[in-house]
Amino acid sequence: MTGEDSTMGTLIKNVTQYYTYVNDELADPRTNQFWLVRNPIPIMTIMFLYHRFVKVWGPAYMAKREPYNLKWLIVAYNIVQIGLCAHMAFQCITWLYLPGYYSLWCQKINYHDNEVERLIISRVWLYYFIKIVDLLDTVFFILRKKFSQVSFLHVYHHLGMCFLGYIGTKYVPGGHGIMLGFINSAVHAVMYTYYLISITKPQWVQGWWKKYITQLQILQFLLLILHFGHIIFEPSCGYPKWVAFVFLPHNVFILFLFSDFYIKEYILKKKKDNKEL
Repeated sequence: MTGEDSTMGTLIKNVTQYYTYVNDELADPRTNQFWLVRNPIPIMTIMFLYHRFVKVWGPAYMAKREPYNLKWLIVAYNIVQIGLCAHMAFQCITWLYLPGYYSLWCQKINYHDNEVERLIISRVWLYYFIKIVDLLDTVFFILRKKFSQVSFLHVYHHLGMCFLGYIGTKYVPGGHGIMLGFINSAVHAVMYTYYLISITKPQWVQGWWKKYITQLQILQFLLLILHFGHIIFEPSCGYPKWVAFVFLPHNVFILFLFSDFYIKEYILKKKKDNKEL
């Protein structure tokens, strides 16, 4: 065996050992049996195919086709999303926060085997799966030829939530991070209710609704930044601090993107319209 072969063999061995350490030893064994959790290949494949479809394949396929009429499919989809998100938020309140089982200030992961912990683990996975289902939002935009809706903000947000959902489910299913699922589910229940009304009773929709939903989303990210940020400076908090360093950059960046959209759409655009009057 040459020196080059030996070096390559050592490199492969080290990479394999590191992968085994990160994928198997660091992971929470309680979620390993769940679908799309055991290794990152399935979720990375889904994210890649999603990005290719919404950016390349989908627009090319629809280029010479009429928009599909997906009204009733989207109605059913929105109803399911409202039910799932509202149910998730309700369970967080009634099972965790109101009874005092979870602390808002700092909550370490509980590894005890009991009914509540089994529920938490299953709901963490369900939240992760819902984030994958959320990708259909963009697919529907493409098939209806609403390409302007498929912005960088929209695509990045969906991909980021899939990735964070995988990380949370595989490594930290429970504890302080549950707040992300709670707040996000509550916001999405409101958001999908708005979408449902928009498509079934558009005459009911007021122009200011969308503005306040955007404000609600911005508030969501501010709360999550505070929620994850303060544990970095709380030495006694037993929740893994590396999670904050993974989740915070995404939340800060997405807050910047949403704020930029809000300023352009509801402040600068309004000033421009007033000047034209």
